[in-house]
Amino acid sequence: MWNSVIKNLGLSSTEEYVKPRLSIGKAVAHQEFSTGHFKIQVDPEALALIVKNGNDRIIWKSIQNQPFLSSTLGIDEIICENNGVFKVTEQNERPTRIQTITKIEKADKDTIKIYGGLGLKLVLPTHMDYVFTFKELTHRQLQFSVEVTHRDNSMKDYSRLILTYESRPEEHFYGFGEQFSYASLKGQKVPILIREQGDGSGAQPATSLKDSALSILGSSSVDNFATYASIPQYISSDIRCLFMENSEYMSFDLTELDRVSIRVDSDHLKGRILDGKTMLDLLTEYTSFAGRMIPLPDWTSEGIIAGIQGGKDKVNDIVKRLKEKNIPLAAVCIEDWTGLRTQSMGRGVQFNRQWWNWESADEQYPDWDKFIQDLSSMDEKVRVLSYVNPCLSNPSGKGRFKKNLFAEAQDKGYLVKGTQSSSSDATALSLKFGMGLEAGLLDLTNPEARNWFKEVLKEQVWGAGVSGMMIDFGEHLPYNPKTVLLHSNENASVYHNHYSEEWALLHYELIKELGNEDEALCFFRSGYLHSPKYMNLFWAGRQNVTWDQNHGIKSAIIGMLSSGFSGFSVTHCDVGGYNTVVSNIPGFKMFRSKELLLRWMELGAFTAVFRTSEGIIPSLNSQFYDNDDTFAHLSHTTKLFLSIAAYRKQVLKEAYVKGWPLMRHPVLYYPNDKIARVLTYQQYMLGSSLMIAPVLSPSASYVKVYFPKDAQNISWRHIWTGKYYPGDGTYKAVDAPLGQPAVFVKEPRDDDGLLNDLLNYATTYYQQKARPPSGNK
Repeated sequence: MWNSVIKNLGLSSTEEYVKPRLSIGKAVAHQEFSTGHFKIQVDPEALALIVKNGNDRIIWKSIQNQPFLSSTLGIDEIICENNGVFKVTEQNERPTRIQTITKIEKADKDTIKIYGGLGLKLVLPTHMDYVFTFKELTHRQLQFSVEVTHRDNSMKDYSRLILTYESRPEEHFYGFGEQFSYASLKGQKVPILIREQGDGSGAQPATSLKDSALSILGSSSVDNFATYASIPQYISSDIRCLFMENSEYMSFDLTELDRVSIRVDSDHLKGRILDGKTMLDLLTEYTSFAGRMIPLPDWTSEGIIAGIQGGKDKVNDIVKRLKEKNIPLAAVCIEDWTGLRTQSMGRGVQFNRQWWNWESADEQYPDWDKFIQDLSSMDEKVRVLSYVNPCLSNPSGKGRFKKNLFAEAQDKGYLVKGTQSSSSDATALSLKFGMGLEAGLLDLTNPEARNWFKEVLKEQVWGAGVSGMMIDFGEHLPYNPKTVLLHSNENASVYHNHYSEEWALLHYELIKELGNEDEALCFFRSGYLHSPKYMNLFWAGRQNVTWDQNHGIKSAIIGMLSSGFSGFSVTHCDVGGYNTVVSNIPGFKMFRSKELLLRWMELGAFTAVFRTSEGIIPSLNSQFYDNDDTFAHLSHTTKLFLSIAAYRKQVLKEAYVKGWPLMRHPVLYYPNDKIARVLTYQQYMLGSSLMIAPVLSPSASYVKVYFPKDAQNISWRHIWTGKYYPGDGTYKAVDAPLGQPAVFVKEPRDDDGLLNDLLNYATTYYQQKARPPSGNK
């Protein structure tokens, strides 16, 4: 075939170098092929492959006279340093220079096939053959796939494919899962690999200091794209959506303004191009593939979920104080229910980790089952949430324990194994989590291991009467297939991203087996393509107790908004943040201030669930139960949260039915607005009728709010003062003293009166604040 291609193209086989180009053979049919709702054409004048929708709008196009398929040599370095932290270094050597198209045909009414080759240059033997297939799945979903069908011997190590196509400099890209550093990813190269976020990125020299301080915990900074939920999918401001169905490591290169390049570590790739009239349309279509999140239990809107650790007496005391102050309490989240392994951090500070043996600790929580029953039998029922992850640690150093689940799982072969040579050398793989903590990881490819762990959870977790749990990890499976042995013999590099999906599926199955779908709340921090359909709540992982964008409160907002573009439509964050550092580095410390906690409460009131966190070292952090001031602010923000309960429930229906996120980036409504496209953490919309611009800087008393220009001549009513701000494409400075975050209701109203409670409460609160004290004139 290759010799005929050379002859048809009129090129000499002795050329030393061929400029990168797309060469179309004389025999290629140039007519437009239709699959029904999509049209596909190899255009000889544009020297490009073009895909149009049924209305003749171009939704995908290759770059003129440039290969849209290519390949390179090199084995990427993906190294797990510790605690699920992966660092990625791509290797690209000797890229293919040319792509040929030798034939295009209609295989059936829904399928178009394109045949051709890739090569370094037009000299034998330096090429490999491919077939590129388009198949219409629905009138809005066009699947594409590429398969390498033949290689010359010199090309045997070219096991990677790169797909390149056209973009406009003005096109902005959103999604890619839960991204913490950027909202629009235009100009970035986004790696797709689920991994521990680490504890910050970006800012120097602060990051270097932070690394030194956090290294003792087995954690560190990674890069700006490390995330627990990395999804090979985007939606763009040009109303385009594309996603890959592969699970191997890949990256989306958006650094060149005129193109997108998707690099996949496989010689088979598969994805879909979606069609829609709006960005929200595309979200609905994407979530019809990925799945939509499960409805939240109604009780999550009845009050706060208080994160408390430290033992039964402490929990009872804080619950009592909350009740005395009439602060609605829906549940307590007790992460340390299995007991704590305590280690000194110096300066009298202790750092705690749970024992991962998934049984209650009699020392901290005697009569655990009765304790839960007592809380649930209060006049206003208080539910209990616990914590679990797929790791098992050896409890032999704990002192008292009932079962040794690690030993049982190891004996039965239920843990992921590690081997350097053959399966005969395989033993349970030990994962390191810092400070001497090691654990085995449940092998989710083993059906017996899954069933065994479900029975453990039924007996030791759900059997006590909990109403749900924080379901952690999912990103820790090592990536290297040479050192990881799975029960199914699947390649670890292919299964790594799927692990989080299977971890969520295990709990989805368990809840259904228990018949507890209406009551249970299970929130996750890791996920891949299909994870959302197994969850009713997502969470933005562990932020630092800081104000900054490098993993502080600002990054939490970016993460919650970006995940909404990728199907994680119902999400929230730790109110107050989590990562805390005590350090011997002079002048460096990281703990939660009172002001940060209070402002984070204001943010939490306008998310899916209001859940507080004490942080990893509670004694260093300001807490809501510290004094009357913090309790008063918690009471106020809880009332804000409750005042929008009916509205939030209505918006959540859109999440379950249409896949639209509760928290929405303004670009979803204003894709043509240049300012709206580049907003990050500054403001967001809750549904279509609320706009929130939280205070995210210390000592700030106002925020600058952008009001996008709206063709419907709408305005935005400030909930506290009643002042109206027109949607005219301008910034306005809005006062936002403590207790009065900048929140606006769209006018004319289209919330069916569901925001009346919010407006009434805000007006009353503002008037009381403005009223002079009794006796003053």
